[in-house]
Amino acid sequence: MKRIEIMISRALDEEFLELIEANDLNHFTAIYPIIGKGFSKPKLGDEVWPQTNKLYIFYAGEDTVKKLTKIISKLRKEFPTEGLGAFSSDAECIAGCDGGF
Repeated sequence: MKRIEIMISRALDEEFLELIEANDLNHFTAIYPIIGKGFSKPKLGDEVWPQTNKLYIFYAGEDTVKKLTKIISKLRKEFPTEGLGAFSSDAECIAGCDGGF
């Protein structure tokens, strides 16, 4: 199982939600707002840098990782100046997650 974290500019959120819904990727956790400074303009939620980001977390198998990779690649190509970070790491359920959580 993989843990996929996607930090996405709120400006891309609607497009991202449409794409994950179209790909039947309906199991995630979302945290909003998140703030930070990466390789795009800072998103600090303040008077100087008012924008914010949203964090999506998925726990999934390889098929979902492939779908999310295609979605992220598509968004990066269409919106090259918007903030979008995606990371994958190994995850292991520690107790009774056979049917989800």
